[in-house]
Amino acid sequence: MSKKESDIWNLPSGHKYRFWSQKLLRQRIGIDREIDKYLIEDKFYCVNPATIALYQFQKRPLLGKYKSVIFDCDQGIVLSCRSTQAHLTSFAQNCLLAGLEFQREFARKINLVGHNVIATGRLAYFFLRSYNTGNIDWIALHNMASFSSLRNNVTAFESVTTNRFSYIFTYDNCSRHIPRKVSDSLFFNHALYLLGTVHLKSNLGWRVKSSVGDSLIDQSSYFHPHQSLEEISLKKVITELLDKKHARYGNLLADYYELPLISDAHKSAYLNSKRPDTLF
Repeated sequence: MSKKESDIWNLPSGHKYRFWSQKLLRQRIGIDREIDKYLIEDKFYCVNPATIALYQFQKRPLLGKYKSVIFDCDQGIVLSCRSTQAHLTSFAQNCLLAGLEFQREFARKINLVGHNVIATGRLAYFFLRSYNTGNIDWIALHNMASFSSLRNNVTAFESVTTNRFSYIFTYDNCSRHIPRKVSDSLFFNHALYLLGTVHLKSNLGWRVKSSVGDSLIDQSSYFHPHQSLEEISLKKVITELLDKKHARYGNLLADYYELPLISDAHKSAYLNSKRPDTLF
């Protein structure tokens, strides 16, 4: 299978190929010859800003071996033997600042429970179900311009327009709460963006330029204020997260040795071992 180069998105441009779903992927890949020149098999694929959408085929692998299909602006339609869970876990472990635990902690800070997104402020990967349910479908909100809920629990996302052309990605068996979850996820991404830019500009003197675009993450109508973010700082959130990780370690150590006193001893030792942020 060869990769077709393109000046815009490396995806087929025929009208019928504007629409994609898990069912359509099964009907087209390996059957529709027009699709072949956009297919690429990549066992080392990494989620990146060009990632558009991920469809999972974990239970019934596509063509008998592919556990996921990824749409990528540059590479085209990527066939992978790795699951969607494996792809996003790798992204979180290798690329995500402070990992998924930071995402959960920050969501708790802004009173968002059960948010369906892994975000960086400029990238937002939305999952159609809770990510602790295993292998699920994902959509890159930073490459989407709109979304809507259709009949029979179907959710459709429309991509940003490239050369007056856009794509529709649909997902079946979605929750009726998807619109609220998308809205909350966009707010979470925006709040994370503010947290990072304020820290860089106010504390480190970086010149932060506001980004303007057509994607969902740039649409201010979704940035509904849950609470004031002025009292939250990036350093404080990370420090509190580190303290919680050490407390959890002490509790696990106490459970492992069945010595409850170890938990308090570890807490005291950790607090005394913390080096103050001073020059002396």
